[in-house]
Amino acid sequence: MLENLLYAFILVFSIALASISVVAFRRTKSPKIALVTIAFLLFVVKGILFSIQLFTDALSEESLWIGSGLLDIGILGIIFLATMKR
Repeated sequence: MLENLLYAFILVFSIALASISVVAFRRTKSPKIALVTIAFLLFVVKGILFSIQLFTDALSEESLWIGSGLLDIGILGIIFLATMKR
């Protein structure tokens, strides 16, 4: 039960951060902000993936963890690019 609340909070929080970063990107047109926005959107996708799993059991546990790991690698790579971009 507690993990369900945690996943729900992560999804809502990532949607809020993605929305804020979209507004920031529209104002600044900064490539760094664009990368951060993409990273937050990947967190939204990850939250949706976990929510679907919680309510429907549509994915196998292995598929869920592989997808989650791939999204984490993508998020880390994008944050690295945003950090290194001049």
